Amino acid sequence: MLYALRAAICTVIFFVAQGPGTASAQLRADSIPVSDTLRNDISRNLQTVTVTGQRDRTTASTAPTHTLSGQRIARFGMTDIGKAIHRLPGVNLRDYGGAGGLKTVSVRGLGAAHTAVVYDGVALANSRSGEIDLARYSIDNLGSLSLIMGDNDEIFTTARSAASAATLNITSAPNPDDDSIRLSAKVSAGSFGYVSPFVRLTKGFNDRWAVGVVGSVMRADNNYPFRLRNGSETTTEKRNNSKVLTTNLETNLTYSISSGNTISTKLYYYDSRRHLPGPVVYYNDANTETLRERNAFWQSTWKSILSSKISVMTNAKFGWDASLYSDYNGKYPGGELHQNYYQREAYISGAMLWLPAAGWAVDYSADYAFNNLSSNLVTENHPFRHTILQSLSARWRNTHFTVTGKVLGSIYINRARTGEAARDARRLSPSVGISYRPIAGRNIYLRAGYKSIFRVPTFNESYFFHYGSTTLTPENTNQVNVGVTWQASPFRWLQSITMTADTYFNHVSDKIVAVPYNMFVWTVVNLEKVRGHGVDLTMSADIIPARRQSVILAANYSYQRMEPRTSKSDYGLQVAYIPRHSGGASVSYENPWVNLSLNLTATSSRFSTNNNIPGTRIAGYADTGLSIYRPWRLGRCRVEARIDALNIFNRQYEVIARYPMPGRSFRAGIKIDL
Repeated sequence: MLYALRAAICTVIFFVAQGPGTASAQLRADSIPVSDTLRNDISRNLQTVTVTGQRDRTTASTAPTHTLSGQRIARFGMTDIGKAIHRLPGVNLRDYGGAGGLKTVSVRGLGAAHTAVVYDGVALANSRSGEIDLARYSIDNLGSLSLIMGDNDEIFTTARSAASAATLNITSAPNPDDDSIRLSAKVSAGSFGYVSPFVRLTKGFNDRWAVGVVGSVMRADNNYPFRLRNGSETTTEKRNNSKVLTTNLETNLTYSISSGNTISTKLYYYDSRRHLPGPVVYYNDANTETLRERNAFWQSTWKSILSSKISVMTNAKFGWDASLYSDYNGKYPGGELHQNYYQREAYISGAMLWLPAAGWAVDYSADYAFNNLSSNLVTENHPFRHTILQSLSARWRNTHFTVTGKVLGSIYINRARTGEAARDARRLSPSVGISYRPIAGRNIYLRAGYKSIFRVPTFNESYFFHYGSTTLTPENTNQVNVGVTWQASPFRWLQSITMTADTYFNHVSDKIVAVPYNMFVWTVVNLEKVRGHGVDLTMSADIIPARRQSVILAANYSYQRMEPRTSKSDYGLQVAYIPRHSGGASVSYENPWVNLSLNLTATSSRFSTNNNIPGTRIAGYADTGLSIYRPWRLGRCRVEARIDALNIFNRQYEVIARYPMPGRSFRAGIKIDL
């Protein structure tokens, strides 16, 4: 009777209020997942049961690699992927403000188009702009988030994952590996009309099949106040025309054919309807622009261990993307302007890993992708592109050394149904890395790496009317990195401490920039050379101060110096929107009573143009957030109540010029796991 009463209460709570956040470490231990590429490292067969695992290679990586698990992100009180990315060094996040606003990431000042975003092993693509909007992906379904700068020693990957200067890997929460059924649901609400329900249902069948269904909705008015300064006059205004409504639906299926032989499939749909507030303009806050974005894709991955020496992997994907822009201000013919853009992508890849001898691994990967773009514009060229990528990688490892080398061959074939097509491109891009462990048994690693890579112009840069240029050449990047990682467990109360330090040098040639062609028209050209250098520092620690209590600390700092080296007017100045100093810190305190987490993100001043004139200076800022949460059990349910205070000191700041960020705001909710 008591059990039935508890179950009934749990069910009522589930339908009345589902809350945000994830269970604390007291309920679920934190872990950092390691990729499947090294699954052959440790493998033991116990009669009919196969046990497979991997050693954590993050510290021994030949390139800077930083990973955050979904549990750790939740314990630090991160409310979206943008907040979590600030915990990674060397990252610049462009944020246009408000819940659901566009968020793109650039690493070490190279630009968002140089950062590949990989979702569950398959790279996301946007051939139109080259930038991936991270706001589309829910932090509540996050398994892990990792950033790789260059090429590390995970060589069993697709060729496309090596075709960028940096890679951001997003891994969704896994399906169960048994017959259990699991339900996770939450609802949260907060300031400025923010409401967001989320549900994830997973079920395993016969220890072979597993399916997971994820859905979320987010809506917000985003009508937050901000201060507008005009000379000596300061007024308080509100963001207008900022409403947003987004929907995410995702299905993940996994099938284990046999031991070491699995197929996984993802079906994904995203739909957003948003009003565009535009930049803040004195005495004019009217705006009638709207944007609807829709994205759907299917992707499948097959991985198989054919023998103790050979593993294979294939990926296939088809994606469709629509961007529907409208303006109802009445100055256009018919009173309205509608510009609709449609992208399609077909993608297939294959990889084979060969282990010829102890300590050796060799990988060959080949990818093919077809992308096209169409619109309702009368100037539409209907461009399309064939991409062929091949990579050959090798890794050698012993007690003290890990050495990797890779050559990427790239072929881009551009065509257009009407008008002139962009230039074709083909290139060989090498990379090499080394990690050295000077003392066996001690987790001290020295590393050095070099990578040469390039990016082809996007469809916008090549074809956009009166703006693009079909004569553009690829933008070339050369990266050099030297770093060190130290990890230890020195005391019983200090479970682990990890510190990293990296210094890097970047050289960019044929940089693609927009310049004024005349008073009213800009065009895109290969103009600038950019040289840069910087330092990335990180620290994390897990502390047990007393029984049933834990403290987690994490901090990162980055210094970036990115200098144009072409035009006399901006020679040696700082590239636009790149801060010289940035960083963050987080602390989480968990105990039997109520858990607390505090996080800080800080950035020095930047400039919105390469000329660095005083009128384009964007002031630095520090944004502080506080989370209070309490988990408990109710029968078979795991319940967590959470309150998040964002920007608690109500600092007004801008990430993008004339796009003010929200001030102090609050969110509260409940989460239930069954």
